[in-house]
Amino acid sequence: MTRLLRLGQRLAPLARAYAGVLFCESPWVGAWFAAITWWSPHAALAGLVALLAAAFWGQLLGLSGGREPHLLNSMLVGLFVGAFHTTDLTLLGWLLAVALVTTLISHWLAALLWRWGKLPVLSLPFVLITWMVMLAMRATPVAPPPLVLTSSTQSVFTPWLDNFFMSLGGLMLVPYPVAGALLFAGLTLASRYLALLAVAGYLAGHTVLWLLHHQDGHAADFNFMLSAMALGGIFMLPGRSSFLLALAGGALAAWLTIIQGALLHLVYLPLLTLPFIFAVYLWLGGMSMRTTIKPPYLSLDYPTLPETSIERLRLARTRGGDPTTPALQPPFHGEWRVSQGFNGPHTHRGAWCHALDFHITEGTSSHRGSGFAQGDYYCFGAPVLAPTSGQVVRLRDDLPDLTPGEVDVVNNWGNFLLLRSTYGYYVVLAHLSQGSLRVQVGQWVETGQAVATCGSSGRSPEPHLHLHVQNDEWLGSPTRPFHLTNVLVRNQGHTEFHLYHLPAQGTRLAAAPRNAQLTAALHLLPGRVLTYRLRIPGITVTQSSQLRSELTLLGQARLVADGGSSAAFIETPAVIGYFDRRGKRHALLDLWLLALGLTPLSTAAEHWGDRPGLHLLPLGPIRRLFIALLRPLGAGCDSRYHRYWDEASHTWRQEGRHCVRLAPGIEWCGVTIAWIEPNRGIKNLQFTMFGKCWEAVLETCGWLNA
Repeated sequence: MTRLLRLGQRLAPLARAYAGVLFCESPWVGAWFAAITWWSPHAALAGLVALLAAAFWGQLLGLSGGREPHLLNSMLVGLFVGAFHTTDLTLLGWLLAVALVTTLISHWLAALLWRWGKLPVLSLPFVLITWMVMLAMRATPVAPPPLVLTSSTQSVFTPWLDNFFMSLGGLMLVPYPVAGALLFAGLTLASRYLALLAVAGYLAGHTVLWLLHHQDGHAADFNFMLSAMALGGIFMLPGRSSFLLALAGGALAAWLTIIQGALLHLVYLPLLTLPFIFAVYLWLGGMSMRTTIKPPYLSLDYPTLPETSIERLRLARTRGGDPTTPALQPPFHGEWRVSQGFNGPHTHRGAWCHALDFHITEGTSSHRGSGFAQGDYYCFGAPVLAPTSGQVVRLRDDLPDLTPGEVDVVNNWGNFLLLRSTYGYYVVLAHLSQGSLRVQVGQWVETGQAVATCGSSGRSPEPHLHLHVQNDEWLGSPTRPFHLTNVLVRNQGHTEFHLYHLPAQGTRLAAAPRNAQLTAALHLLPGRVLTYRLRIPGITVTQSSQLRSELTLLGQARLVADGGSSAAFIETPAVIGYFDRRGKRHALLDLWLLALGLTPLSTAAEHWGDRPGLHLLPLGPIRRLFIALLRPLGAGCDSRYHRYWDEASHTWRQEGRHCVRLAPGIEWCGVTIAWIEPNRGIKNLQFTMFGKCWEAVLETCGWLNA
C-alpha cells in the first residue's frame, strides 16, 4: 500500500501537467485528458516522452518541486512535434533536446515575468520552443511537412457544437468532435464555471470574427476559450466584472488571431496559443497598474480554480469585512454607544461623512444628574486608546473643555491626536480633554496604548470621542471609509462577536478582551499531535484518527490529518481561524473545521457567525450531486455559533448550527458541538445531521516524533 501511495505521489505532477492545459488541478482529470490524447497515437507518445524527459531534467537540475511550468510546456511541445514527425530515433533525440531547453527557458521566463509584473508564464515556452523546432527542422536535409492542423469533417453533433469541440480538441492535437466533447466533459467535472467561461469566450471570439467578416477555419479558436477561462476564472476573482472581462479577453484574442495570424503566415509559423498569451498579458499587465482597489480583483499570487476562489472570497468577506478599508480597534475600554455614525445627521456630512462619535450611556442617558457639568457625563475623563499602531504626526492639547451646550466653531476638532499608521493612512482622535495627552510628536504608539482622555473641547456640545481616517496629515482633509475589528455588539439581550464591523448610530459596542485560559486551550504549537477515537454512522467499529500541527517552510501554520488532508490556520489576538482546506475528504478534519473554523479568544463572545464551505458537510454522493445541480458554483453554510461555560463538564461548550438554503423551501441544517477543556483543549467533537451523528473523543495529546 505504501508503495502504491509513493507511486501515486510521483505520477501526480505528470498527470497535473495534462490537466493544467485547461487550468485544472486534479491528477484524475489530468489522467483523463492524457488518455484522450491517444486519439492521435503519434502525438500522444511524443507528448508522454517529452513529459518524462522534462521530469528527468527537472530532477537532475534541481528545478522540480512547487510550481513546475516545464512539465506542461514540454508535454505540449512533444504533442505538436510528434504529430508532424515520424516516430523514430531522430524524434527521440528532438524530444530529449526540446525537453531540456523547455525546462530551462520555462523557469527562466517564469522568474522574469514574475519580477516584471507577477505575470504567469502560461504556455509561452511552448510557443517559442515549437517555433524553434520547426525552423530547425526546415534546415535538416529531409524536412517534415509544414505544420497544418486538420480537423474532422464528419458531423457528429450540430455544426456549432462540432466546431466548438474540434477547436477545444485541437489544443491537444485531437481536433475531433468526440475527443473535444470528452475534454469538455472532464473540464466540466473539474470546474463548471471554467466550462461556462470556455463557451462564453468562444462565443465572444466568434462574434468579433463575424463582425470583421473573418471566418477562416477553427484551428486556433481555443485561444478564445483559454483567454476567457484565464481572465474570468483563474487570475481574477470570479464575479460580474471579471466575467465581462473574460468576454473582453475572448474578443481580444480573436482580434489578435487575425493580426498575428497574418504576420506569422509570412514565415510559415502557426499561431499556437500566442493570441491567448498576448490577450492575458495585456489585460493582467494593465489591470495590475491600477492605483485603486476595486473589482475585478486580481489573484496573481494564488491562482486557483474559480470555485475555490469563490469560497475563499466568501470566507474573507465574512471574516475580513471590506478589504479596501482600514480596520481599527475600538479606542476605549468597556462598552460605548455610537452617538453619530457614517453620514450622520449633524457633522458627519460631505467630505467628512466617514466618521464615528462615541459616548457612554446608562440606560438612555449619557450623563448623571442635570448634565450641566462636564463631570456629569460618563465618558468625560475616560481613557482613550490608540486604535492602531503608528507614529504621532500632529497633536493639540491646550484648548479648554467647554461647558455642555457650548461649542468652539473656530477650533472644530478641539484637542486632537493625529497618527500615521503603519499602512500609510492617518487616524484622528478628536475632542480630547485639555492637558490629557500622554504622547509627543514623533513618538511611536502601539494598538491599545492609552494616549489621552475623553473631553469636550472644540465643536462638542457634550463630551464625546470622535474617530475618523484620512489620506494625508492635513487636519480637516476628506475622510475615508474604515471599520472596527474585534468588537462585541450588544444585540437583543445577548453579546454578538464581530471580527470586523461598521456600527450604525445607536449601536452599543465594546472591545473583546482576550482570555488567557481559553487561548491556551485552543493554541496549537508546531509538532502537536492530537489522537481521537472517531465514530462514523454506519460503521460499527470506531477508528483512531490523528491531527497534527505543522509549520511549512514558508512559515504557514497548518493542521494536517492522517492521509495528508490539511487546512491552514492563523491565531490573532482576537481569534483563531482556519482556511485554505486542501486534500480529500477527512471526517475528523472536516468536523474540526465546522465546529471551530472561526473561534473568538474572548469568553465574552457569546454569539458569532461564519461561512464555511459546503464541502465540509459529511454528505453522500447523491446529496452532493443534488448540490452540484442546484448550486453549480458552490455555496457556503450560514453558520451561527453560541458558546457558554458548562459547569457540569467544566468545559466551554461551543455549539454551531450550520444551514444551507439550496432553493426556496429546501434547507439542510446540521449541528456541531465542541467541548473545550481548559487543560486538554478540544476534548470532544460532535456533528448531527439527517438523524446521524459523527463523534470524535480525544484519546491522547502528544508531540511529533516524541
